[in-house]
Amino acid sequence: MPYEKKISQQFPGLIALIVDDSGSMGDHLPGTSNPKYEWVERYSGIILDELLKRSSEVHGDDVKIKPRYYLHVAKYGGTTHLWKDPHMDIETTIRHFTDSGDSLGLSGSLGGTDAKKAFKEAFDFLKRELSGEKYKDSFPPMLFHLTDGESQTDATKLAEQIKQLSTSDGNVLVVNAYIGTQTSLNYQGPEDFPGYLDVSEAGPGNDNIRLFEMSSVAPDCIVDNLKAEGIFPEFRSGARLFFDVRTKEMLKHVIQVIGSIGSRMER
Repeated sequence: MPYEKKISQQFPGLIALIVDDSGSMGDHLPGTSNPKYEWVERYSGIILDELLKRSSEVHGDDVKIKPRYYLHVAKYGGTTHLWKDPHMDIETTIRHFTDSGDSLGLSGSLGGTDAKKAFKEAFDFLKRELSGEKYKDSFPPMLFHLTDGESQTDATKLAEQIKQLSTSDGNVLVVNAYIGTQTSLNYQGPEDFPGYLDVSEAGPGNDNIRLFEMSSVAPDCIVDNLKAEGIFPEFRSGARLFFDVRTKEMLKHVIQVIGSIGSRMER
């Protein structure tokens, strides 16, 4: 059965994070006085710290960081910009994040929203990395996409191409988080969020439907982790890795989906 490999130094995890940094990301997140991009950066820092902890081993007074996670981070609007290096281990990622003032360099200043260009960059990166030996037997890479607005381009075909990439443990997983968009799904917060099973729940907006269809179905191991760790305790089997982010609490929990990969590590 696929999606069984645990994250370890021998079988590291790969995460590609693409973040919408278009002008509307400068608008306030509902219910807060801070722009959306600041909340994305704040909670990104939390999950980076969590991944660092999962990569750390304590030996007496010494802490050894093992390269169990690698990240590729890009921000986009009308153009796509790589954040730092194209392939960073977790320790290097944390160092860059800290040295940058706990920031991914987001500012809501990259104009329009060209999702197709951002997904093409991510596809090229993932295809290149998966052509080598490093990840061929690892838990499949995860593409995590955060956006708050309508894209002027359609990335659906590229998302499908990305989902066809694979390791021996399964196909690449695509996660889409739509910040601040209402849907037909009735829930109050993370504690009763059931996940999206079909288009009727994701709509009625065309952008929501498109992102839902671009998203992977959550493997059983991720569903189990989301429930066991109390991130989304009511998440349904068969739901897609598509989320609408109505509040900062939802944003915090959605970003933790990254950390749910292989949380029971083999050392």
